[in-house]
Amino acid sequence: MRQPIMQRLRSIAELRRLNRLRPRQTYIRIFLGLSLLLVLVAVPFVFLLTDQFSKYAMKQIDKVNRTEIAHSRDNAEFIFDKMMAYGFTMYADKSIQAWMMAGEESQESQVEALAAAAKYRTTEPFLDNAYLINMRTEHVIDLKYGISTFASFQDREILASARTPQSAYQRFFVHRLNGVPMLTLMIPTVPSGQPSYGYLVLLLNDALVKQYLLKGNDQSGLMSFILDRDGAVMLGDEDAPDLDAELAARSNEGMGSFTLHYKGDSWSVQHASIEPQGWVFYQMAKLEGIQADFHSFRTKLTIVLAGMVALLLAVLFWNSRRTYRPISQLAEQLDRKFGLSGRLKPGEAARDEYSVIRDGIELMEDRMGQLDASMREHRNVIQAEYLRQWVLQGKLIAPVEQYLRQHSKLFEYEDLYVSVFRMNGYGAFKEQYGFASRKLIKYAMGNIAEEILQRGGHAESADLGGDHLVVLFAGNALPVDRLTALLEEVKTQIRQWTQIRITVAVSEPKHVRDDIRSVYQHIHELTMLQFVSGEDKVFLERDFEAYMRSVQPLPDDNLLDELIKQVRMAKPEEVSASLDRLFAHMQAMHYAQSKFQLSLMLYTLFKTFNKLPSLDSAQGIEHILASFDTLSGVRGWLERELSGIMDELSNRKGASRRDEIVTEIVEYVKDHLHDPMLTIEEISEQVSLSTRHVRQLFKEALDVTLSDYILQERIAKVKELLVSTDWTVTDIGERAGFQTKSHFFTIFKKATGMTPSQYRDRG
Repeated sequence: MRQPIMQRLRSIAELRRLNRLRPRQTYIRIFLGLSLLLVLVAVPFVFLLTDQFSKYAMKQIDKVNRTEIAHSRDNAEFIFDKMMAYGFTMYADKSIQAWMMAGEESQESQVEALAAAAKYRTTEPFLDNAYLINMRTEHVIDLKYGISTFASFQDREILASARTPQSAYQRFFVHRLNGVPMLTLMIPTVPSGQPSYGYLVLLLNDALVKQYLLKGNDQSGLMSFILDRDGAVMLGDEDAPDLDAELAARSNEGMGSFTLHYKGDSWSVQHASIEPQGWVFYQMAKLEGIQADFHSFRTKLTIVLAGMVALLLAVLFWNSRRTYRPISQLAEQLDRKFGLSGRLKPGEAARDEYSVIRDGIELMEDRMGQLDASMREHRNVIQAEYLRQWVLQGKLIAPVEQYLRQHSKLFEYEDLYVSVFRMNGYGAFKEQYGFASRKLIKYAMGNIAEEILQRGGHAESADLGGDHLVVLFAGNALPVDRLTALLEEVKTQIRQWTQIRITVAVSEPKHVRDDIRSVYQHIHELTMLQFVSGEDKVFLERDFEAYMRSVQPLPDDNLLDELIKQVRMAKPEEVSASLDRLFAHMQAMHYAQSKFQLSLMLYTLFKTFNKLPSLDSAQGIEHILASFDTLSGVRGWLERELSGIMDELSNRKGASRRDEIVTEIVEYVKDHLHDPMLTIEEISEQVSLSTRHVRQLFKEALDVTLSDYILQERIAKVKELLVSTDWTVTDIGERAGFQTKSHFFTIFKKATGMTPSQYRDRG
């Protein structure tokens, strides 16, 4: 019984001793804690960083080595092709050919052949020597030692090769002369496999060829050489037959790389085939030096980071001593600013500094939110949003109409014109400028249009996203010529100031009570006539009617819809099959009918994808079709164009473009939130991606489905309008894009647990 009590007393004494060792000052405890945290973070960080760096560096080294081996392979093929061509050039020399084909020797032919061959030898540095062999007279012209008979000629191996017909001569082989290996080429006077009257033999300068094609040595950690498929050395050192055999066994056709362990060292091996010789160029780099550099880098990085950590700890130690005074000063200032102490209830204890700071920040956040809401309710912002709502919904709800009548001059005129300014080559424009830059440029275009059109009445622009801008223009009985002249000037000024070509279309005079949405959709469609007709003018509604009377429908609309779907899904084989079916219909038609259908098909594809790669600046379909003589030519061209679109869509699906695409989707949803017809298919067409991929991309980026996001934004808009306006609940539902009142009430109550009226009363 006594022993457990003594053990407990000893434990208590040990605990007290440990408590005395713990610093009493808060800033020291904070400093020690941060020091431990920095050490725990810094050490794994160093190893992770160096490991990632080593992997990245190895990839880059491998990429450089592949480029280098390809360059070396190309040099080798160039040298061998060059020497082979040089040999044929020598053989074609009349003096040389005459001597090799002669049936008897003459001093004159010998002198001429020797002089001609010597001339070729002096002009080619890679050529060490050359033999001219006459099998009839059994004489040899050796460019180094002169003319000799077969009996006195020293190179007996070459004579043996000449006496034995080979299956193929137009390849280099290794010939040893006095123990020295030399690349040799033998060219007969007749085709391979038949007895020849003469041979031209080229012996390359082994040292010079090695110097030009090979580099490195075993001591430098870099080796290169050329082997045939059996592992025999064609060019390079011959002191490692076991290594040569292993390399030949592991290499395959074309280019490749692998790691090899040889004599206790690790080597990175790059290889590339040399054609038509059937050889393989090898380049080996010792990995020991690279790994040593990585370890050295890790050591240096550790030292540098340790110094930085020590410096940071010193700063933290100094700063931790000064922490509480600034916090106290901040709490005092917030208390004086917002009078937080005066809000205490009788008998309530005074708040601590952290509570004061928290309450003060919450009050500042509330005021910033109120200020932000006030700024967003600024007249110009509201007016632009109401104009977008008017265009997209097609009609004016009472609060919007009341506001616009008070702040816009569009209602002061009799006639209302809806015009659309569409940017030509929008695909290239999107690649050149980011989303924010595109918004800024379209804002400048709207300002230019408004300033010029003020001369004939009043104009206001609305950016609905995509490749176009809507400009509402009001005037009194404005002549068509006057209107088109003003719009032509707008086109000119926009091109001058923004370097952007646009197509402009304008409606007939309308009334503010007309369905503006249907007018806008029709005029937007009208701008596409520039692509079809190639005319650079302001398009009127009558232009579209005249064109549609002349165009025949496609034989099967489903075929074209299927083609568009397959392009969006990037399925080249299915696209090719769909083109075959479409063009099969046209082959049985008259020229005029097939031309009409081609025009309509190109018109639909251009409208769907905002571009065709070769038609960004086209002068009209007539001009494009006139450049082809057959339907198969048109089909091939169109398949290439669609392949370019599929490649572009695939590139847009990369992670580097995801954030910009999601930002564009979010902005488009906000701009079209009040449009009850807003669909995911419409959003997909806006960003030129498939519906499935848009859903997936949005879900990955924001962790919410696109449908849920649209619904959340509409509910948030309803809440904002219920609190900040006195509009009727029905008007608010229409303003937020709900199609019916019952649907609006059901969705809102499901999301908030209250009806809109209850939410407004509670607010």
